[in-house]
Amino acid sequence: MAPTSPSRCVRCGHRFTEQDKFCAECGVFLRDGFLDHRLLLALSLEQAGSNDEARRELERLLESEPAHALANHMLGTLYFRQGVLDVAIQHYRKAVATAPSFARAYYDLGVAHYHRADMPEAVHAFRKCLSIDPHCNAAHYRLAISLFHAGELDEALREFEQAIMLTPDYLMAHYHIGVIYERRGNFEAAEKAFERSQDEAVGEVSSLYHLALLKRALGDAKGAEDCLRRARQFGAAQPVP
Repeated sequence: MAPTSPSRCVRCGHRFTEQDKFCAECGVFLRDGFLDHRLLLALSLEQAGSNDEARRELERLLESEPAHALANHMLGTLYFRQGVLDVAIQHYRKAVATAPSFARAYYDLGVAHYHRADMPEAVHAFRKCLSIDPHCNAAHYRLAISLFHAGELDEALREFEQAIMLTPDYLMAHYHIGVIYERRGNFEAAEKAFERSQDEAVGEVSSLYHLALLKRALGDAKGAEDCLRRARQFGAAQPVP
């Protein structure tokens, strides 16, 4: 890359270029300023929708500082959005290796593993996130979903319950609690959970169909038909793609 025009050292005013690590006059370390500049530039490019340019800027930054935690996290997120999960995971791993208390990087690492269908690694990452930030409700929910798909229903139930303890109106957590109780044959508890997964603004079709089946199994034919009617109404209200 061609050198930029010279700048001046903030301590002594001596002129330097981007290739200089230290000020030749006073010895102050200069490179951090360029890292911050590149990081902010990459963030601005990302916010403007210029993801390819942001990616190139971050890759240039990492050529000189390969362990930079924020840059690795940002680059991992850009690759994740492009669906390049393996590369995203590599950069998230570098971020947490450098910054072991970087809870968001562990969370995003877990999400990437989840989309990679690697539930054991997703569970590990979400647990690391929660060991740093126990009140991260999204991590409790994501951990529960990963455990659910791994067949660890008891642990999944505990995490879903933790999610609704932190956020009582977390509708999808109530839905999955209903599914777990339904699989266990506890239809009354499942029915209550599916009812909680509804609110005045949301007619979640999956919950309504589950409720219809449960109400029918419990002998409530009228309630079952009402759930099916609401599901049909909700489906008919959705825009045609």
